[in-house]
Amino acid sequence: MPRRNHVPSYRLHKQSGLTVVSLTDAITGKRQDHLLGPHGTPGSRAEYGRIIAEWEARGRRLNVVAPIDLTVAELLVRFLAHSKTYYLDPGTKEPSTEYDEFDRAVVPLTHAYPHLGAAEFGAAHLKVVRDMMIALGWSRTTINQRVRRIRHVWKWATGEGLIPASAWYGLCVVRGLQAGRSAARESSPRQPVADAVVDATLPHLTRHVRGLIQFLRLTGCRPAEACRLRMCEVDTSGAVWVYSPARHKCAWRGHTRHIGIGPRAQALLREFIAGLPADDFVFSSRRQSEERYIAMRAARMTPVQQSQACRRKRKPKKQPGEHYTPMSVGQAVRLACKKARVPTWCPYQLRHAAGARARRAGGLDAAQALLGHRTVGMTEHYSKLTIDDVVKVAAQVA
Repeated sequence: MPRRNHVPSYRLHKQSGLTVVSLTDAITGKRQDHLLGPHGTPGSRAEYGRIIAEWEARGRRLNVVAPIDLTVAELLVRFLAHSKTYYLDPGTKEPSTEYDEFDRAVVPLTHAYPHLGAAEFGAAHLKVVRDMMIALGWSRTTINQRVRRIRHVWKWATGEGLIPASAWYGLCVVRGLQAGRSAARESSPRQPVADAVVDATLPHLTRHVRGLIQFLRLTGCRPAEACRLRMCEVDTSGAVWVYSPARHKCAWRGHTRHIGIGPRAQALLREFIAGLPADDFVFSSRRQSEERYIAMRAARMTPVQQSQACRRKRKPKKQPGEHYTPMSVGQAVRLACKKARVPTWCPYQLRHAAGARARRAGGLDAAQALLGHRTVGMTEHYSKLTIDDVVKVAAQVA
């Protein structure tokens, strides 16, 4: 198996006396030899540098398929292979959720036009794919986002020299769906969740998920940031602790993230971090599962038989993860809402609620500091003024 970062060598082809370099496709493993001219000459060394640079620029892929022969399915295979190695978290080098978003976006495309030439895919074909998305019941905003992602695939292919630029330009003329002017379902804007609804949901959650939800209420951080909370990333030297996650939404842009943890959030965390190694996740689905087994064994009314001392599977297909994910937390909240018989809400609404509280208490600047936004416009989106705010101000000044 070739080494991952190995650069093909500049070597002599003994039979011809020429220079040869052997390139390997990073996906298929296929090899291809290139003759570069007389060995040891400046011209052959310059050609060697050019060949290696182009190979690296293609993501160590061989340009073995001519652009005119590339089908839509083949283009998507190439792009998804590229996105697996490109959309990585800068700190942990783990795949980000962007790959999953592209994977979902191209599902109708693979069903409709897998064998169509990628260079022939145009505006009319993209509109057919968009109509399929409408038929699937996707919301208008989701459809617009996924159509943009499909256009991005063609933009990437143009930059790689796989298709002519005219193919991508042809897709750019397709406008996004406008509100109230299409058959697509309209999604309601995300609103802050009421405290009473959250309080009714908490008793139906497990201890670790309940603690995670309360941490979100107090800090206004993103669910993914709370799921990956580790004390080794928390500065506890001051009266207010500061959580600086290495992995967050805008880490790939070079942005830093700082989350303040006040006295109430500190008291909450102390219930989970006693005796916990600093590099372990504070809210852990694995530890929650272990605590559940211990509680069940302690509540057992009959003696434990020898055959029942350990009934865990030797090689289970699925094991609890070291930390929760936003998707698993959202699923737990939905089930708890059903048990509590309250309107369904999602963890991200807690961030909106925290932003709204901060704005009422200290204005827009306070909300921006709490949510960690770079622009005021994004803070406006998360902490919109409600009817109650308008009525309160009007009663004072009007």
